[in-house]
Amino acid sequence: MVTRYQVPAALRQAAQAVGATRGRMSELQRNFDRSLTPMSIVDNERRHLEANPAARLLFRMSLSELRQLRIDDLTAEQNLPAMHEAWDELIEHGTVSDRYTVTFKDGSALPVFYAAIANALPGRHLIVFVPTDWPGEELEELQPAVGSSADVDLSPRQIEVLRLVAVGANVSQIAQELSISEATVKTHVKNILERLGARNRAHAVALAMCNGLLGDYDPAELVGAVAVAGLA
Repeated sequence: MVTRYQVPAALRQAAQAVGATRGRMSELQRNFDRSLTPMSIVDNERRHLEANPAARLLFRMSLSELRQLRIDDLTAEQNLPAMHEAWDELIEHGTVSDRYTVTFKDGSALPVFYAAIANALPGRHLIVFVPTDWPGEELEELQPAVGSSADVDLSPRQIEVLRLVAVGANVSQIAQELSISEATVKTHVKNILERLGARNRAHAVALAMCNGLLGDYDPAELVGAVAVAGLA
């Protein structure tokens, strides 16, 4: 990643974690929305298209307000040449990180560190940023746990097993629901823990949910389904 100013390593890691889903729209969007680190997506005209909840809170703007603005609109006139240089670097090299000052219409300013990845989706560029005065240890806490990288996948059967684990089904109940042996359930659970790098079942569920591996589902509906099946 091309860098003019040394930004926190955790910030680059956050950008890379989401950037690892480059080209996979639904997975990237899911990780983008769930990240606790402020992120935005801009188009080739530097217009804001998306901002995750953390970014909206930091900017004190709604998504509709941000969508009316370009990066240029949040840049003081004297900083425009540096911004254009950084943009050219992003498009040419694919990544750039630096220090930057966001300038709001009321005259207030917000110094940030940022890391950007070009074409996270075609013509869509990911920018991850944090205030420069954020304590480093707090930024580290926002990052995914070790072993929970976005490129970890589970098989369809493992996902079925883990969904049942998530609502409290035990080994015999899972075996009954999926029409497999208890020994097979135990093997699936063992493999799930290994693939996710999880310490136990609860940790595996948390890691899978953070990375969107269980898909988009309503936990209440899942609990209802288990109850109907006689597993709750």
